[in-house]
Amino acid sequence: MVMSRAIVLVLVLVLAVLPASVGAAGDAHGIDSSPEGQKMRLEPGQLPRSGPSVGKGLEQHTITADVVVVGGGSAGTSAAIAAARNNAKTVLIHDRPVLGGNSGSEIKLSMVGACGPRSKDNEPFVVECRESGIVEEYTLDNAASNPHRVAELFSLELYNKIRAEPNIQLLLNTYMVSADVVDGRIVAVHAENQRAQQGYKIIAKQFIDSSGDGRLGAEAGAEFLMGREGPAKYNESLAEGPDNETEGSSLAFVSFDAGSPQPYTPPPWARKFNASEFKYRSVHFFQYGYWWNEVSWPFNTIRDDNTIRDTLYENLFGIWDYIKNSGDIADSQNWALQWFGSVPCKREGRRFVGQYVSTQNDIMRKYKEEPPQLPTLYWDRVAYAGWNFDLHNPKGMFDPSQPPYSAYMPPYMFSTPLRSLISKDVSNLLFAGRLASFSHVVFGSQRVMKTGATMGQAAGTAAAAAVHFGIDAASLTDESKSYVWSIQQQLLRDDAYVIGVLNEDPRDHAPRARISASSEYHDATKSINGSAWNVISGQTRAVVTDLKTATAGGVGVGQGVPGVNRWISDLNGLPAYLQLQWDTPIEIAQVQLIFDTGLHRKLSFSVREGGVGIWGPQPETVANYTLEYSADGSHFEVGCRVEGNFQRRRVHGFPCAPPTVPPSNPPFPRRPAAPEPLLLHALGYAKSCPREPQAAAQVCLPTMRSQQWTWTAAGQLQSLQYPSLCLAYTPALPTQLSLVACSAPGAGAWRHSPVDGTLRPAAQPRACLQYGAALQPHTPAQVRDDGDCATPSPAAASVVWDQIKLDSSGASVVVLLRAGGLCLGTQPNLSLYSSSTGGTAPPRLTAGVLATTLRINVTASVGVQDARIVEVRVYSSDGLAPFPSR
Repeated sequence: MVMSRAIVLVLVLVLAVLPASVGAAGDAHGIDSSPEGQKMRLEPGQLPRSGPSVGKGLEQHTITADVVVVGGGSAGTSAAIAAARNNAKTVLIHDRPVLGGNSGSEIKLSMVGACGPRSKDNEPFVVECRESGIVEEYTLDNAASNPHRVAELFSLELYNKIRAEPNIQLLLNTYMVSADVVDGRIVAVHAENQRAQQGYKIIAKQFIDSSGDGRLGAEAGAEFLMGREGPAKYNESLAEGPDNETEGSSLAFVSFDAGSPQPYTPPPWARKFNASEFKYRSVHFFQYGYWWNEVSWPFNTIRDDNTIRDTLYENLFGIWDYIKNSGDIADSQNWALQWFGSVPCKREGRRFVGQYVSTQNDIMRKYKEEPPQLPTLYWDRVAYAGWNFDLHNPKGMFDPSQPPYSAYMPPYMFSTPLRSLISKDVSNLLFAGRLASFSHVVFGSQRVMKTGATMGQAAGTAAAAAVHFGIDAASLTDESKSYVWSIQQQLLRDDAYVIGVLNEDPRDHAPRARISASSEYHDATKSINGSAWNVISGQTRAVVTDLKTATAGGVGVGQGVPGVNRWISDLNGLPAYLQLQWDTPIEIAQVQLIFDTGLHRKLSFSVREGGVGIWGPQPETVANYTLEYSADGSHFEVGCRVEGNFQRRRVHGFPCAPPTVPPSNPPFPRRPAAPEPLLLHALGYAKSCPREPQAAAQVCLPTMRSQQWTWTAAGQLQSLQYPSLCLAYTPALPTQLSLVACSAPGAGAWRHSPVDGTLRPAAQPRACLQYGAALQPHTPAQVRDDGDCATPSPAAASVVWDQIKLDSSGASVVVLLRAGGLCLGTQPNLSLYSSSTGGTAPPRLTAGVLATTLRINVTASVGVQDARIVEVRVYSSDGLAPFPSR
């Protein structure tokens, strides 16, 4: 009896501390039930929902953008991010609820790329074949934040990346259904979200089809192919056609060891298999399988997608029945299905004809030719590949007596021309991924996902360049212009790899510096020269190999810079530093660093136990470091301090924010709010400098909201970048201007004099805003209140502000405020920027610091005792915009 009471008492205590959510939802007797539960309480300012009820049909919307990307797989996500980061307002349309395509949580296929047998896990500095750029960035993020390899967190990582870009509007569960084409140019696309009953007309300047099956290109009337060419079409020795056969689709499963026998009864329609049907298809690893469960013939991979899925179901459950119940597979009795796919992993649909069709002879005329052929270095190369020519049996599981595929490994990695990513028919249409312009043989290599991601970054960058230059994509490949060079240089800056293209950005100060280091590692027996100079070699990987036989190497001699191409300090030599020094002071507004992340190893998300590669922060990577600068080469100040880094590419607006640690993959990243306070500096830097990777300054353009202001009815200057904030002046702090809430007492009115051009606080009519072009570094712009605004002090200062009207069609007038060729702006800090609207800019605008010396102090790496830095770039404020000019 005492024991029973004790149990009851314990139960009561447990129930008392359980959270309300433990109760059954909707249960009148649940612990979370209350008559108050159905009442809605509105906070001050909140209103009940209003508007028409949902009726039949779609609610129509019109969206205007610079770039539209159709398809959110590995190619499309990279394309959208690249376009957005290069200042293009981008809409990403994806027909699924999660991003990632074949790599996403609905399919769970591990991404592969150029490495394959090229990667040598235990041989660093030989063939660094792994893709860098955007795909490396999110792979490293996921490796650090998703240690248990949860597929949904991989898709969430892509979602986080997209949501973090303010220039991207994401439309999930949305199908692109048609296109408006006028004179060979797409004007708009139409899309539908039937789940939400929303319809969209999206008007844009450039369009990217990364949909896999090529729905956008087909609707736009671009020429496409399906099937295999014959040998005569492109004189290809590996071509198997001509026919209409395509590679197939697959469905995978995930299983787990339950620790006790697990019976399995298949559905009655599951296919029956015997041991002879697995002669070429191994079933002895069954945690995750199987890519070879493939169906294509006799179906059309686009029109018959549902039939293909049903057939794949028959195979999948039949394969698991064989594993569990045939008696041929040892140790399977404790294993149980945990998950199986419902969305087929598709390999092939349409392939479009671009301005150029890349063929086998460009890469490898003859399989195992010796000495190996050097691949064509296309003049307009923007991406690269290296996976084998992976040509699948079109009959797939309907012909198990034959191997599922044939693989022909090109000896060298090879490049992708921009012309293969641009339609020959539609002037503003680009392609990315498996649908781009390749022969079927070359498609066998180009179709894999990491390679598709590099194409996506290239296509997105090219689309943004077309917007930037005011042309269509088809004109980018005009050889009389330097558009391709600008795109290549921007790709390199964004850490993409383009074979044989080196950093030539004239705005980068690093190549003009004297480079030194605290120590350097050299090992002649291994051909390792870890010289400090390597950080300005122009190439960000070790990849050149001299092949004498038809093995798998990197790139050929003459197609890149040989050597390790990075600074390596003495082993066991931390802390260590790398130093850049200039003869005369330069403005440092941005510092970009590329670290070693072990590109010689494969690294991909995988649900398999152990994953692919070292799943976590990469051991070679610099973890803790500071950036220090000096005006005289002797007295140093800390500009940035970073701890816990695991990324390859870090971009620091200079000086940085207070010490930062890379984010731990927040589930819903938002655009950062305006810093408090925002300070106006003409030749200095904001005390509340934004966190990298935002740039420290931008070129002032009429289209940038950060430099746009509007006059309120009360005479306040309201920022369009931060619409709730207005320019404020505090007499007690005459050297500081800030942005405060427009309703705050300090957000007073301003007056712009049409007579003398001065800009004055209405409450202090003797004061005026002064920009001093000749002031010393870090001296902020001032509001003078000595009543003598007619005489600038110092003499080079300006108190005359031009008011340039941009738009007066709405309720308020939008203006730029310019003095001495500089514009008043609010991003990334409230500062003055070079103006493209006319006037003569002063000789130097410093958004960061003036210095003769930059020092990078490394105090810790993730898993080694040396420092490894691959590249350093240094930019002034006039070098922060994308797409350099020659």
